[in-house]
Amino acid sequence: MNGVKELILSFASSRKEFSTDELWDWISQDGDIVRNTVNITLSRLVSKGEIMRVSRGVYAMAKGKSIFRAVLEDREIQVAEILRNKYPFAPFCIYNGKSLVPLQHHLSENNVTYVETDRSAMEAVFNTLKDAGYEVWLNPSEDITYKYIDLRKPVIIVKPLVTEAPTEKINDINVPTIEKLLVDIKKDEDFAYLQGSEAQRMWEIGESLYNINQSRLKRYAKRRGLSYNSAV
Repeated sequence: MNGVKELILSFASSRKEFSTDELWDWISQDGDIVRNTVNITLSRLVSKGEIMRVSRGVYAMAKGKSIFRAVLEDREIQVAEILRNKYPFAPFCIYNGKSLVPLQHHLSENNVTYVETDRSAMEAVFNTLKDAGYEVWLNPSEDITYKYIDLRKPVIIVKPLVTEAPTEKINDINVPTIEKLLVDIKKDEDFAYLQGSEAQRMWEIGESLYNINQSRLKRYAKRRGLSYNSAV
């Protein structure tokens, strides 16, 4: 596997981007390498952040960009445990508002725990967390968020989880990918304080610092009712 890894990295470093077929055509000249081995090694390099996926079947060298990871603190882990026990079959995406900090140009404190789930489960989740002693808000509008919610405090916002939203697991908890966050700040009412020039700047920072899966980004933007151009 190490030999295949070096071959892939060598090929990637000589090109701006490449397809899996182009990679295989080049590597297969060796004659002793199985294509499945190449595919597995390529996937591992993507997971490690050494290679980035540009679009479906197209890759590029990561060029020193980092892999974005959403923030989970003790409160989010505790909330996830409560909800997992109470609603074992419900989907959840949970993260702390501090996840936004690395993307921000003008820093604004956000200590909110965001809990996203099916619309049909939102009210039950809201009541469960409220009964557990948390300060909880149910899918607040822009006006409610602005007037009544202090984002600096450890409150919880329960909001709808869009089906097929791009998430990943940290500590066995579903959290948003960077593609999901970048689109959500353009769309969600509780993120209205970020929208406009700040959201655009966050997008630019995200592009410069982190690996962005462009096909995932376009797909989720379309699902949220945003054209790719309006999202960026």
